[in-house]
Amino acid sequence: MALSPEELVLLKEVVSLPTAPFHEQRVQAFIRKWAVAEEFRITADCHGNLLLCFAGKGRQKGAPWVLQAHMDHPGFSWIKRRGRFASAWFRGGVLREFFPDACVRFFPEGQPSVRGTVRSVQKHKESGFFRCRIELDQSVDLPEGTLGMWDLPEWRRRGNMLSLRVADDLCGVASVLLALRRHKSSGCNRRVYGLLTRAEEVGFVGALAAAQNGLIDPRWPVLGIEASREQSHVPLGGGAVVRVGDAMTLFDPALTAILRKTARDLSSGRKTHSLRYIASLMPGGSTESTGLALMGFRTCAVCLPLGNYHNMGSGSRIAPEKIHLQDLAALIALLESVVQSNPDVSPNSALKDRLLENYRKRSPLL
Repeated sequence: MALSPEELVLLKEVVSLPTAPFHEQRVQAFIRKWAVAEEFRITADCHGNLLLCFAGKGRQKGAPWVLQAHMDHPGFSWIKRRGRFASAWFRGGVLREFFPDACVRFFPEGQPSVRGTVRSVQKHKESGFFRCRIELDQSVDLPEGTLGMWDLPEWRRRGNMLSLRVADDLCGVASVLLALRRHKSSGCNRRVYGLLTRAEEVGFVGALAAAQNGLIDPRWPVLGIEASREQSHVPLGGGAVVRVGDAMTLFDPALTAILRKTARDLSSGRKTHSLRYIASLMPGGSTESTGLALMGFRTCAVCLPLGNYHNMGSGSRIAPEKIHLQDLAALIALLESVVQSNPDVSPNSALKDRLLENYRKRSPLL
């Protein structure tokens, strides 16, 4: 099973959007326009987190699934210019040694992009963000807060390998949109939500706001979608990952069991047997699933193995992030399938029944 040409077009459109923590406006605008065209209900909280809804029909058993991804990626925010040099904040997890002589591109609204090169970087004690001194190709004044990103190609495809300026987490955003579209087309009437959050890269700020202000019901299970640094046992092309935990915590066992069973069924199905799945901790980063779990939500997670995590390539050089298209196809198929299930009915209950039956038969031998 592969993504259709139409789905690839949507994927390319999403991952080509400029974004950075607290500067997700172009992604938000795209999602709003897409939701109207696809006839999905969309709401937003006062902080700009977006909630898409496929309402479904009739009475339903169990809570609706929430597919969740974040709209930002580590990036820059323009402060001011003096002569040929600009200063800008960098927000997100990139190591300091990757900054010197790395190329940056700023994206002002309604104007051509502006290119520059990082010449120095200092960590700001109060905020914890890097403040960068950037030599501009042209002496141009831009509005304070203009977003910037590493100057990298938006999209390059070689076979099933994609090299992207942003995979984490615009691939997750695209996955939510495509899974919702497939779910709507499937004829299944289960209600499903898509939660797209802001400022994940600086400590789950948007997701925590959505939890605090009631955008999502704490009774709804949240399935987080991420791209996480590839591991030796989870390489690119090895399959989509049922993420049992991240660098900080483990996720809800019952929800994870549903994901694992759904993945097993898909990988053995007649039409979907070519899809591959792995269950792994994936400790290469943290997810909003952890933040929401700490707020009392039931959470689980899936992810794509990711090359050049946060654009950190070999030799301390900034490089495109990399994913494998078959991993993404498997992930979207898993989302499409799992949202049709009742999250309150875990396959663990059947296992418990079998164990108890075995206990009843054999406990007299103790």
